[in-house]
Amino acid sequence: MTIEIDLTGKNALVTGAARGIGRASAILLAKAGADVAVSDILYEGVQETAEAIGGRPAIRCDLGDPDQITGMCDRVLAELGGVDILVNCGAIVAYGRGIGAFEPDEWDRVLDVNLRGTYLTCRGLVENMKQRRDGRIINFSSLAAHVGGIETAMHYVASKAGIIGFTRSLAKECGPFGITVNALAPGVILTPPVRKQVAGREADYIPTIPLRRLGESRDVANVVVFLASPLASYLTGLVVDVNGGQFMK
Repeated sequence: MTIEIDLTGKNALVTGAARGIGRASAILLAKAGADVAVSDILYEGVQETAEAIGGRPAIRCDLGDPDQITGMCDRVLAELGGVDILVNCGAIVAYGRGIGAFEPDEWDRVLDVNLRGTYLTCRGLVENMKQRRDGRIINFSSLAAHVGGIETAMHYVASKAGIIGFTRSLAKECGPFGITVNALAPGVILTPPVRKQVAGREADYIPTIPLRRLGESRDVANVVVFLASPLASYLTGLVVDVNGGQFMK
């Protein structure tokens, strides 16, 4: 017997879909049959993603702007008629060491995009999911939230730790409506920002990863599709670590 993931008839929104994990997730969800809307502040990149999946028009959205998030959610609900799968991948990655490595306005910007942006996007779409009594919400935390960061800065770590608490709280609220809410915590994944940060030092990380390789966006996108599928219908409130064994708990 062959088990296949078939998301035909499901509507999805993937934020942060211009590149990296977000783009890989949108492409795999579309390949599984979902009708996928994509958004990002990087408009040219998210247009390329939309063209790659042959789906809905790309939506430019700054997740640090509440009005733009409201517009994105309204547009997705109007065009798709509802959302079954929400992948909150959009985020700012910030690097630096020490509490003095960034200014308060930088703290606010990262928390606004990474944590408040996820909250507002969920808030804009979850009532529709409750009405449908079905849904999959997949939020993005990070290995940094578990270990206090390796190279990522304190405000990024704080935002991703907040995602874990938010995810568990929302999972409790949404469970009675048949909606699952889970988080992914990727490790060192070779997205464009990470490639730039670790360039020339990739080999330094290999001994710390039991699987002896750095992650690719597809490694994380595979788990996104699994959590979006009926195979994961009894999983909620989880933080799924996708890091090749670099962190185990």
